Amino acid sequence: MTTPKSDEKNKETFNGTLIFWLCEIMGELGIHCFVSGRTLRGLLYLSMTIISCFIIPLAVPFVMFLGKPMYGLDLIAGIMIFIVAVLVFIDAWTIGNGRYENKINGKKYSRGGLWMKVVAILGLVLNWTYVVFGGYFFNMSETISNDLKTRVVTVLNAGVDDYLEKQGLFFDKEHQIGSFEQIGYVSHFKYFDFIDLNAGLKISYKLNFGCPHQSIWTITPSIVDGKLKWNVTEPEDTRCSEFFPLKLNLKEK
Repeated sequence: MTTPKSDEKNKETFNGTLIFWLCEIMGELGIHCFVSGRTLRGLLYLSMTIISCFIIPLAVPFVMFLGKPMYGLDLIAGIMIFIVAVLVFIDAWTIGNGRYENKINGKKYSRGGLWMKVVAILGLVLNWTYVVFGGYFFNMSETISNDLKTRVVTVLNAGVDDYLEKQGLFFDKEHQIGSFEQIGYVSHFKYFDFIDLNAGLKISYKLNFGCPHQSIWTITPSIVDGKLKWNVTEPEDTRCSEFFPLKLNLKEK
C-alpha cells in the first residue's frame, strides 16, 4: 500500500527553468502545458487566446460593417485575455514554488527560487497593463466605428458634390436639368445606391450602421425664375443626418 509521501518520491522531477520560461514567453498559447503533458489545460489557454486575439478582432469589423449589435465582443475579448493572464501567472507562481506537476504522468518540476516569483509578478503586471491601459480591446469598436463613419460620410458627400457640380455645369450650358447620362454623372456604389430620377438624385443606404438600411436622401433640382435651385430631403430617421451629415454649399445657378 502506497502513501502520499511514497507517491511524491515516485514522481519524476524535472528542472523547472525551461518550463517556467515557456510559461512566461508563450504561456498564453499553452505551450508549457503541452510540454508538461497537461493537454486539456493547454487547449483551454490556446483556444481562449485564438478567440480573443484573432477571431473576435476579425469578426468586429464585419459586425460593425453590417450595423449589427456588438454584444460587447470587444469587452469579452479583453476579459478572456485577462483570465488567461491570471491563469498563466498562477502556473508561473506554482512553478516558482516547485509545486507544478502533472498528476497523470508523474512529472514534477523543481523550484527556481525567488527570481521566478519576481518575474511571474512582472509578467502579470505587464499583461494587465496591456489589456487595461493599452485599450486595444476596449477601444476596438469605437475605433472601427469612427473609421467606418468617416468613410461613409466621405462617400456620401463626394457622390452628392459630384452630382451637383455636373448638374450645375449642364444647366449653365443647356439651361435645363439633365439625367445621369446627359450630365456625365457616374454613380458611386460604395455604401449607397445612387439612383437616377432623371430630374434629380435618389440615394439609398446599403448598410445598417448608424442609420437604418435603405434610408433615402433625395437631391432635386428645379428651375425657378431662370435659376437652378436645389431641394434636399434627408431620411426621416434623425440618426441619419446626425451620423452622416451632408456638407453641401447649395448655390442658385
